[in-house]
Amino acid sequence: MKNNFFRSKYFILCLVVIFGFALISLGRESYRYFQTSEEIRNLERKINYLKEENDELLKIKETFNSQDFLEEEARRKLNMVKEGESVIIVANDNEPTVDEPEAQIKKISNFKLWLKYFFEK
Repeated sequence: MKNNFFRSKYFILCLVVIFGFALISLGRESYRYFQTSEEIRNLERKINYLKEENDELLKIKETFNSQDFLEEEARRKLNMVKEGESVIIVANDNEPTVDEPEAQIKKISNFKLWLKYFFEK
């Protein structure tokens, strides 16, 4: 009787159904594994990119915090000098100086300049 049960159509049908479910389950898990692996690779690429960007930003920060950079910016933007240094100011020949009478005449209020701009064309 045992031999007949293993050779019966119902037993073979049950084996095919179980095998089918196993194949479907294996396919789903393989697809999930592939998706997870792809996501891990993308995240690793992003991590490497962010590490490189972080290194660049740290280098820039070090440059901005260096004494030489701060000194140069103070000289250029704030017109500061070190002790013992002399400052030489070179005047532009095209601009009139305050002592010239033409400069006194050319000083017109902003309101009058705007009126002239809009209404005298």
